[in-house]
Amino acid sequence: MKRNVIELIAAGVFGVAAIAGFTTSQSRQPYDLTQIEFCPVSKSQKGQLYLDRTYCNHRHYVLTEAWLRYGGYDSVIPYKGNAIQWVRDLPTDNPSQLTSNAVAVIGLWGVAGCFTMRSQRLKRKDYEYSEAEKTHGYNVWLIDAHRREIKQHSTGLNTERLKDGLTAMDMEERKTLGLTDEENENAKARIQFEDFIKARAVNHSAQDKTIAYNLLAKAKADKERAKTEGKVKETEQAAIATASNFTLPDDYKWIYKLLKLPFRVLSGEQGSGKSTLERLMIRLLKDEGYHIVVINPETNPAVWSGVEVLVEEQEINNFMEAFPESIRARQRRAREQKIDEDDFLDTLSSELGLNGRVAIFLMESNTYEVHGVNPDLLAAFLKQSLTNIRKWGYTVCMTAHSDNQTSVSSALSGFSKLLDSQPRVDCIAIADPETNEAVSSGKGLLKMKGVKDPDPIEVPLYNYPKTKRF
Repeated sequence: MKRNVIELIAAGVFGVAAIAGFTTSQSRQPYDLTQIEFCPVSKSQKGQLYLDRTYCNHRHYVLTEAWLRYGGYDSVIPYKGNAIQWVRDLPTDNPSQLTSNAVAVIGLWGVAGCFTMRSQRLKRKDYEYSEAEKTHGYNVWLIDAHRREIKQHSTGLNTERLKDGLTAMDMEERKTLGLTDEENENAKARIQFEDFIKARAVNHSAQDKTIAYNLLAKAKADKERAKTEGKVKETEQAAIATASNFTLPDDYKWIYKLLKLPFRVLSGEQGSGKSTLERLMIRLLKDEGYHIVVINPETNPAVWSGVEVLVEEQEINNFMEAFPESIRARQRRAREQKIDEDDFLDTLSSELGLNGRVAIFLMESNTYEVHGVNPDLLAAFLKQSLTNIRKWGYTVCMTAHSDNQTSVSSALSGFSKLLDSQPRVDCIAIADPETNEAVSSGKGLLKMKGVKDPDPIEVPLYNYPKTKRF
């Protein structure tokens, strides 16, 4: 109660101070001003000087502080001919305005502080009351449950011993000890309670041992089953990864159509299945005879085999810088050999490495600039990739958590609409019920018309083995 009164009084004092400060800070003229009137001398067409009274009635006001800083009264033009200048000081009618403003601000902060402290104290008090009520209610329930349990079990515990013991006590010891009926009842209750506790301890101990044994046996069985299933799964995945005639089931044939595009985007949260889909695409394109180039500054090239991996900034910059020229070189080759551009892709089937068909995977593209990749080269590479590069033997797949223009490259200004219109697969993640982490749902949205495709198609994601050896 005392704290309530103190808080309310303090809030009132601060409130009065705020109102007083705000009221006294109001002023018609808050600053010291200097009034200046000036009538300049003008020259007539005949060359005669005359006083131009057009400006005489125009008054100008400046801060006295500024007026004095730039010369003050020393700058007054003396009376010459008919040139006249008047200067007059106009002092403020409220010299303590800054102090009043400060008082008003402090008062407002004080009121806010008082009510904030009061609100926090009341919340804390309510919490303490609620916790006390919970504790009290739990204790009452516990006592009642304990009484019910004793009442239910007491009649059936060692009744023969109880009867014989009390009979012997009643016949022999009662006479010598002089026990009353009430004391005899207390003895009965004590014996009943002790027997109940002993029996309960024995029963619970045996029950706990049984439960512990069953849990241990179940844990061992689960471990053995997981080990067996893991070996089977590893064997199955190894067989898939090394199969020479690997083909997708009918439900996943949509991936073949996606691979025939010159450019595609894979997007989604961490753990949504993008990397799994990347590995599957690499496997399928490599089976078709494509030379695979993986660009990922954050990967370890030692864990990859069967593909070309670029991780250093300089080699990535060199590759992207040479990319447009490699397309122009193939265009010149088609013209020199008189090959129709639509048939040029067929001529590359016998070529190997970078001279043949090339599939480029831009992994973790949001991190390129952070690792030193030239943004202008990256922008030029992406712009070139969005042309019809497939007929010249190239295909590009970009993977990113966010593929907007500024996230991928700072030099892609004004290029977002073209990038957003490219075909893409949005991998869908769900929360793992045990770890609450994002995991793949096994599904994705195929958006052939880009990120704003009004009719996306839900497609299943193939669970390709977690291998980087192709």
